[in-house]
Amino acid sequence: MPKRYKLKIDDLRDRIAAVLVIVMVLLLGGYMVYDLYFRLPTSSLPPSADSGSSIEDNVIAENYNILLLGLDGRAGLNDRSDTLILVSLDQQQKKAQLLSIPRDTRVKVRGSWDKINAAYAYGGVELSKQTVADFLEVSIDRYVIINFNGLIKLVDEIGGIDLNVPVRMYKPLEGIDLQPGKQHLNGAQVLAYSRFRGTSGGDIDRSQRQQEVITLLVKKALQENSIAQIAELAQIARKDIETDLTVREIVALARLASPVLENGLTTKVFPGKSKWIDEIWYWIPDLGQLDETLLISENTLSK
Repeated sequence: MPKRYKLKIDDLRDRIAAVLVIVMVLLLGGYMVYDLYFRLPTSSLPPSADSGSSIEDNVIAENYNILLLGLDGRAGLNDRSDTLILVSLDQQQKKAQLLSIPRDTRVKVRGSWDKINAAYAYGGVELSKQTVADFLEVSIDRYVIINFNGLIKLVDEIGGIDLNVPVRMYKPLEGIDLQPGKQHLNGAQVLAYSRFRGTSGGDIDRSQRQQEVITLLVKKALQENSIAQIAELAQIARKDIETDLTVREIVALARLASPVLENGLTTKVFPGKSKWIDEIWYWIPDLGQLDETLLISENTLSK
């Protein structure tokens, strides 16, 4: 076996878990990170935790933001981003945060008021990055785009996950048809669960369900899949993800694995309220809470 694979299984799982948590690309990005990281030449592998610093230490900034965009990927639909999540890393404190931005959030897009998810349709990832950066008053260092078809494949590959569906979810034109109650869901059903907006909390409930799915996928993949199977999942991921993260940045993120796992992960949804404006429903963000919302606080996601 090549030297680069001579790591304990538990250590491998810890590193993979942290990369999944850090990049938080609904697991797809995490498996791509795994694939790239462990296929690097032996001389390029990051040192162990007690071997001191390396050239990768300064690859990512002390405060580092990755914009995650989820695209529906179904034929005949527009290209508005269905999911927007800002993944923030505090390298000094070794902490990370997932901030879900409701897709109906009312912001300025090219100088006019619109829903934040329209930015991708108007100007692709660059306009999405600029719009989110202006809205949150932060810099966006890198992006990850996920086609949700990949999520279906990934969930099916690990054999589905168990979820408690809170209400009857039925939107046949969107491929959503779920009964309430605890049940085992396949990939298409998990995607439906993640996308449904017909609960009292609307898009906010949906954002929270997406974060729940992320957590369950991480736990199941790490508990039940061997390293060989994870490598197979990486091949699935590569077909359904686009990112401008470089290999060196991926290695640097991987080196944050253990400390981020120790400190946990904060998950939030941008606060605000729904409002009917010009015959359109918007999510009006509470910008008075901007600083508090961006602050990576005590973790709210179980380790």
